Amino acid sequence: MESSKALISKLYDMNQKTERCMYLLQNAFIYHSSKSLDECESSTKEIRRNEKVITEELIEGAKADPSLSVYVSAPGHLEKIGGSIEAISRCMRTKIKDGLLFSDRAVSEISFLLKRTEEVLQNTGDIILARNVIIREYVKESASEIGRSANEFATMHEDRLIAGLCMSKASPLFLEIMDAVKSIAWHAKEIAIELTISGDIRPGKHRAS
Repeated sequence: MESSKALISKLYDMNQKTERCMYLLQNAFIYHSSKSLDECESSTKEIRRNEKVITEELIEGAKADPSLSVYVSAPGHLEKIGGSIEAISRCMRTKIKDGLLFSDRAVSEISFLLKRTEEVLQNTGDIILARNVIIREYVKESASEIGRSANEFATMHEDRLIAGLCMSKASPLFLEIMDAVKSIAWHAKEIAIELTISGDIRPGKHRAS
């Protein structure tokens, strides 16, 4: 059986893949890079493939080290994050393949949310290692901000659509990206909350955005 440290390291590496994917999605969005999407999709497949294995390993590890019990649900949340990343990647592929254009405002909104989500996942990685309440509160606040912003951007997008300021074919992609980003932020928040329910919770510093 692997050590508790090794199991937590596996979980951290799993989270690092989601963080990397958010960077790749930004690159694909701005530079129309299918290569970035290929790398991202390879990572999400690995996350999906490893989720059950790591969950089972954590369940077994928790029998010897009860402090691992708070980590058991985290792989499932990361698998859901991977699924939302895949949804964004599909939207990016369609945008590239069909040559769809977003308004300057939409580009700015999507870019902002992708970057903020990457930052939240950076801090999710920190909380996997450190389990401190300062990071938890940062992740919770950031997830709420992302959710509010995505809802506001969706409403403004619909207003632009009615006014004829954006392509109707691009509208479903924009709205799907908004929903996916909200889902990623929600699952990151749940990881942060669940890892600080009990046990040796330490204060500390987070990586500020």
